[in-house]
Amino acid sequence: MSSRKNKGLRIMPDKKNKFSDLDKRNLKAIMDRLIPPVGELPGAGSIDLIKEVEKMSFEHDRFKKSVFLFLEALSLDMSVQAFGGLMAIPDDQKDNIISEIETVLPEIFKNFLEVVYLAYYQDTAVHKHIGWATGPLQPNGFMLQKFDETILRKIREREPFWRKV
Repeated sequence: MSSRKNKGLRIMPDKKNKFSDLDKRNLKAIMDRLIPPVGELPGAGSIDLIKEVEKMSFEHDRFKKSVFLFLEALSLDMSVQAFGGLMAIPDDQKDNIISEIETVLPEIFKNFLEVVYLAYYQDTAVHKHIGWATGPLQPNGFMLQKFDETILRKIREREPFWRKV
């Protein structure tokens, strides 16, 4: 990531397309607040979805911009700066920080939340917990009838209606 000396918005990550260690810790804390633990299933941050969020962020410009602007807005919060990240901040204060960012940057927050949801619902442990079938639907899912080529017979008998070039 760009250095913290420059207080301007940092939209672009470092050259390695990776989150900084601080960003990863902050993301885990935020993700656990957005999707908290349910029963024995840990929260989204504790499932270790950072690599998936990172991958989606670097593959899709809309997500890249939103994730990094979200992280930048987070880093500008005085509480986050005072504690050196979100990990030491009480949960209710984390929720207030998230709400502020959502209020001030609604489109950025919406895209950030979408990345978190996409990563979360791609995880096989989540699939198992909510009872989703995991893996390809074919051939173990809905069976397709074998293709009947006789339906193309009439089409093949027609004269071409295009001209050869």
